[in-house]
Parts: sequence; structure tokens; C-alpha cells
Amino acid sequence: MKKRFHTMISLLCLAALLAGMLAGCSSASSGTPAPAPSVSVSSASGGDEPAASGPLFAEPVTISMLTSSHASWPFQEDWQVLDIIREYTNVSFQVNAVDTEGFQEKLNLTMSGGDLPDLIYLTGNAAVQQYGPQGAFVNILDYMDQMPHFKAWYEENTAYALNFLSADGALYQFPEQGVDETNRRGWLYRKDIFDAQELSVPTTQEEFYEVLMALKKAYPDSYPLAFRSFAGQLNQLNMIAPSWGSSFMDSADNRFFGYDESTGTWTFGPTSEEFKELVTFYHKLYEEELLLPNFLTIDTKGWQDVMANSDSFITIDYLSRIDFFNNAMRDSEPDFTMAYMAPPSFGENGVNKFAFSAKGVYGFVVSSRTKQLDKVLAYVDWMYSDEGKELLTWGRPGELYDEAADGTRTWKEFTTAAEMKQATGFETFGFYQLYDFDGELATFTDECRAATMEARKHDLPQQPILAFNEAEKEVFDTVGTNIQTAVNEQLSKFLLGERSLDEWDAYVSEIEALGLDQLKAIHESAYARVLEAQG
Repeated sequence: MKKRFHTMISLLCLAALLAGMLAGCSSASSGTPAPAPSVSVSSASGGDEPAASGPLFAEPVTISMLTSSHASWPFQEDWQVLDIIREYTNVSFQVNAVDTEGFQEKLNLTMSGGDLPDLIYLTGNAAVQQYGPQGAFVNILDYMDQMPHFKAWYEENTAYALNFLSADGALYQFPEQGVDETNRRGWLYRKDIFDAQELSVPTTQEEFYEVLMALKKAYPDSYPLAFRSFAGQLNQLNMIAPSWGSSFMDSADNRFFGYDESTGTWTFGPTSEEFKELVTFYHKLYEEELLLPNFLTIDTKGWQDVMANSDSFITIDYLSRIDFFNNAMRDSEPDFTMAYMAPPSFGENGVNKFAFSAKGVYGFVVSSRTKQLDKVLAYVDWMYSDEGKELLTWGRPGELYDEAADGTRTWKEFTTAAEMKQATGFETFGFYQLYDFDGELATFTDECRAATMEARKHDLPQQPILAFNEAEKEVFDTVGTNIQTAVNEQLSKFLLGERSLDEWDAYVSEIEALGLDQLKAIHESAYARVLEAQG
């Protein structure tokens, strides 16, 4: 097919922007860039009217904070969010904002030095599980009665909050809610191509296969189905397997087994009959050149080129990719339309549902050494109030947004989430706990916004995020890692035809022999603590 490389320049520029949009997609990683200096932030009044009921604190309060700073919207001392917090709470910050690439190193140095700030904003729970039981952070559950807003939220969202529970039964991290919606994924397809070929959106495995065959016939040089993010860990299988009635291994959630709510049991998806059906089907697509041949190794840039150049027409990715592709491609190809596709059901036990992907583990921890614990807790509690959520999403009433008669809001100036974050500091690390995702939806096109609303209807229940004690973690890190490595290696061979599917039973025996029962036992014991905490 003719390649539209001139359009890819703008597409690749947008790639960097999208990487930032997906705030929860990557946790802080190690690196050595110099951290930003610690700065004191205390916004001037600028003629602003004080909050009608008066600020949270009668006298000024300064809170020290360590947080990561995203390269696409680096921390700014003059952000409006800081001015709003000062106006409504009388809180100023001493902020140490460290680039996300160097945050993990800075965190490790801070923890080893012992001189902790009042608040640390963490993405992920690895540090929470490591340092919380050692006494570094406050157990939030011990102070519930001091935090009426948080307590009310917790009582209404207990099941969600317990995803943040530590193995010792403590809650060290204040659970964020709202921004995790940026991680929502789903099936995407080229609606303009489907319309041109008069193809209907498939709802079953058979219809899905027939659509791929029709696309291949119409575009012989194409590979109708493409994926990315398979390399190494086969992570896309976490999105694919649930529609087959199975599950995959999600080490980011501390989970190798899948939990079946209907039976209350943990099952290992990659050795199930449903998973065999999945592998058999995708091997067939690979053999018949309906699936991109390098799907196990292609990087994000290569996948973007394939989708933009109409070499493939169906994929799975973040829903924000709808605007990402459409905005970039329509200058040269006005009809180009990437759209959301409701999930087909696959296999004998499949469902027209999709893995719950609007998830993330973010939030503040409070240093156990803070000298102003009551004030710090009161400030975080304010973030769980209706006022705090509203102000930290939208700003002052009517200042930055217009509101229609039906309550729908639109930003006056911002057309992308990146613009909004860069200009105001809203929805940036350290400046939200509860977030109204309508604030980001207001930057989406109508197509992407409608896709998000529709995708929510097809969510499967969120799988538990587990916390292991020391003995369980040893099994997770040794037995679990060995099993994960073996499964990924053998499934790759099955998918590519390097190992016959006639050997599936032998593969199952091989995986079981690596200690699968031990791995299951620690999932059961860890989840038993969650159930006990739920009462």
C-alpha cells in the first residue's frame, strides 16, 4: 500500500504527547538525571476572592512534599492549582519535584537517609509494601475519625480501597480515584475501511474471523490484525484472555492467577482449556497472515506506522489513541477514522466483555516522622471532600470552563489534556486524590468521549491487587518468576508454530511441576486477608 510518511512526522510528535497523556501507564523508573531543587511555593493572592466559608486553616501551613514531575508537564511554581490550594486551605508547599526518570533513585535515597518530607506521592505500591511495614509511613486506618471526608469515601468504596491494603493489614497509601481512567483500553478498528467494504462490527469469534478474511481479500498486502506491547511479557494477553473466559499473568497487580467471583476461586489462565482455544485461534491467524507477523516483537513506533499506513485495521490499545490517530491523519486523509469496537466474545465460554483496564495505584503516603501530622491529615482529608475534588479538577467556579444547561462542561481554552495540565497543574502528580475524569473527557473529541462512555458498559469486574507478606513474596519472586518465564517462552512458541499444540498437555504438566500449587496458595492466603478486612 502507498505509505503516507509525510503524515507520520506529526503522528510521531503526537506519540510523545500521548505518552504523557497516559499518566498512569508507567510507574517511576530508575535513572540518573539531576533532581529538581527543592523550592518553597506560596502563591500570591493575585486579587483572588477567598473561599466563602474561609480556608481550611486559619493560619498559614507549609507542607513538604516529594513527588515525581512528568516531562510533558514539569512542575511549575506558578501553577494555578497551587494558588487555589492556598486560597481554599491556606496551605503552601515545599516541593521537591523530581523527573519521573529519576524519581525511583531519589525515593530510595530519601528513604535510606531517613529525612522524609511530610507527604510523598507514589505511583505504584512497591515502595508502600516495602517501607510501610517498616514504620516509615502512617497507617491511615488508625486516624479515620480525624478525616470525615476520607472516612465517608472509604466506607462507600471499601472494596476499591482494599486494593491498596498492605500485607500487614495496614493502609499506608491514600487511594487515588479518577485519574486511573486514563488507562482505559479496548478494541479499536478502522471504521472508514469497514464502511468502504460494507463490513459489520463482529460480535463473535466466527464473525471476527470472517471480517479479517474479508479485509485480507480486499487488501491482500495487509495484515488486518495488529498488536503492540507483546514483547517479553506478552502483556496484551491480559486484555485478550478475559473475553475468552480466561485470564493471564499480571505481575504489575501482584497477580499471576485470576479470581473468579462467581466461584470464589483462583485459577491459572495460561494452562486452561479456554487459553488453549485462544492460542489455537491466534496461531491460525498468524499462519493465514491475518495477524501482523512480527506482533511479538514490534515496538510502539512500528505499530503506529502499521496502523497509520493502513497495513492493519484492528487492534487493542488505549482509547485515547482514537484522537491520537484521527487528529494526525485527517489532514492528509479526511475520512481516516479510528473508532471503538465493542468486545466480541471468543471461544466456548467467552463473553462480550473486556478486561477492566481503568486502574492504577497512585496516592500520597504520610511520613510517620512528620511534626504536623494533624495538619497533614486534615489537608489530605480536604482533597476527599466535594469541594476539594471540584477545585482540583476544574478550578474556581466558572473561571476556566463553560457549563451548559444540562451540566456539561467544556474548557474555555484547552483542547488537550496536556495543555490543561501544563497551564494549570490540574491532574498532575501530587495535586489530586479524587479527580472528576470529566475534566479530561472535556478535552476529548466527541468520538473519543463517546468511546469512553461506551467502553465502560463492557467492563469486567476489576481483579484484586494483592499484597504479599515476606514469606509469600519469596514464593512470588522465585516460583512466580520461573513460571512466568516458562509460560511466556512456551506460549510464544505455540503462537508461532515452533511447538505443536499437540503438546499442550505436556506444557501444562511442565508448568505445574514448577510449583503452580505453591503460587496458587499465596494468592489464596493474600486474598483471605482482603476478605477479612472487608468483614
